[in-house]
Amino acid sequence: MFHHLWLLMGLRSLAMGALHPPQPEAMTPLVAAALEILAEQVSPSQSTLAVMDLTQDAEHRDERQEQLMTIILRSVGSEMALRTFQKPPAEVPASFVVFLVNSAQAFNTLGFHFTDIHSTREFNFLILLTHRMSSRAERLQVLRDISRTCVRFHTSNVILLTEKRDGVVLVYAYRLLNMDCDLSVNLELIDIYKNGLFRHGHEARSFNRVLSLSGCPLQVSWYPLPPFVSFIGNSSDPEERAQIWRLTGIDGELIKLLASIFDFRILLEEPCNKCLSPDIKDDCSGCFDQVIISNSSILIGAMSGSHQHRSHFSFTSSYHQSSLVFIMHMSSQFGAVAQLAVPFTVIVWLALVVSSLLLVLVLWMRNRLVCGRSDLASHALQVLTTLMGNPLEARSLPRSSRLRILYAGWLLLVLVLRVVYQGKLFDSFRLPYHKPLPTEISELIRSNYTLINQEYLDYYPRELTVLTRNGSKDRFDYIQGLGKEGKFTTTSLIATMEYYNMMHWSTSRLTHIKEHIFLYQMVIYLRRHSLLKFAFDRKIKQLLSAGIIGYFVREFDACQYRKPFEEDYEVTPIPLDSFCGLYYISLIWLSAAVVAFILELLSQRIVWLRRIFE
Repeated sequence: MFHHLWLLMGLRSLAMGALHPPQPEAMTPLVAAALEILAEQVSPSQSTLAVMDLTQDAEHRDERQEQLMTIILRSVGSEMALRTFQKPPAEVPASFVVFLVNSAQAFNTLGFHFTDIHSTREFNFLILLTHRMSSRAERLQVLRDISRTCVRFHTSNVILLTEKRDGVVLVYAYRLLNMDCDLSVNLELIDIYKNGLFRHGHEARSFNRVLSLSGCPLQVSWYPLPPFVSFIGNSSDPEERAQIWRLTGIDGELIKLLASIFDFRILLEEPCNKCLSPDIKDDCSGCFDQVIISNSSILIGAMSGSHQHRSHFSFTSSYHQSSLVFIMHMSSQFGAVAQLAVPFTVIVWLALVVSSLLLVLVLWMRNRLVCGRSDLASHALQVLTTLMGNPLEARSLPRSSRLRILYAGWLLLVLVLRVVYQGKLFDSFRLPYHKPLPTEISELIRSNYTLINQEYLDYYPRELTVLTRNGSKDRFDYIQGLGKEGKFTTTSLIATMEYYNMMHWSTSRLTHIKEHIFLYQMVIYLRRHSLLKFAFDRKIKQLLSAGIIGYFVREFDACQYRKPFEEDYEVTPIPLDSFCGLYYISLIWLSAAVVAFILELLSQRIVWLRRIFE
């Protein structure tokens, strides 16, 4: 009887529980502040959130922490996919991670392994300290210990929440540099949550806060390579290197702009060499060693995001690109004035000269025999002007029919040759001034061009490669000095070659083959797992979209905006610079005419000059 009575009472309790489900856990201020930050910073842009429940002793669970975990899962689970962990994983599970910890020792149980893939990802930690501390000093010490562990994970986007006994939630972040520029973790109170409201706007507690280095110095290594990095003055003088305005170029202006944005001072190291090839046995301490071994934090100078040494560094996103090409000397086929003689071969020119001399001789003999006198200079000038297309004076025609027939035959020959010459000259203006050059890398190899380079290339034979430590300018000077006597080539960025040609516009004969090696992505190298990487990335993308980096490129790399090379088979209008030979000769004749006119005017006042003209 009593057994059935207890059964009925149990069924009644179940029915009442179904009608009146248990009340959910009370929302604590700590969880409310965390949920608001997640709604502001994570939910609009992320679809996955990792949540970790960490305690110092895994066997004894923290009931309050488990309740907070339950509330977070119930509140956020409807908006994002959640991954929960009660044991620390080997890798960071997501870009945004919420940690519930009750002590610094519990957080120190983490041991993430950061691979090369992780070095290109930015992580954001929201840390909830669930244990209420008895004093402010104890609370700050625990938060400072947790921040040091975050620094060990190379993560600067960290927000720490802790709740006081009166229910006020304090929001902290950390800085690595104090006002004395000492490397130490310094907590910074960025916001306060009280009575259900934050004191400041959401930007104050953003994960991606503006990084400020408080005017502290950073050592910058640089590889001199115009137009990317150049120095105005003596780069070996420490006093001049301290004057940062002397640093210029695309990379130079960009790093100066980043220094003003992130508030750090640039300490320029001495210019360095890349020292790429280990096959050269010397004591070269290059740019890479300055960043890996020394205290240098930043490396600029047309660094490549796909370089073989990139695994030793962190590097920013690409801010510019240029083509890597083979450079060679462009030997002249004929000059601007010599091009006027190209339409006719030597035999044709010889026939013209001989026939003209014969005609001058005939005219001289005729006038000598008929008139008893003859002016040889006048006859030569008459023949020359007729050859150039001027009409013949009637009084100059011979009276004899035989001479007239001879003279008419010569005039017909001159007319035909002049028309042929004009047609050939029209075609010759379309021809290049220079001999045909190789257009592909395979043609360079078949022609046995010797490559002068700083390292061996996989796509060029080693037996045709000569290693050197010289930079681009020295290699350009060497190839330019050899001229067309030797078959030498080197590799360089097309922007560097164009800058060299611009600086040596009157003497340089350097060009590049049409087949490019690959596209060179320009980046800034930083120390491995540098906290500057992601802050630089965001700012570089903003500068790109604003057109500021494009302005630097237009100022220093003008070759990118020039008209590209036309194909050989395309018929294009004849450019005016093709007529520079005609302009040159016309200028000589015009100058001579002006001088003669001035002298003739002076002869009206100077007696001895008048006798010469008479």
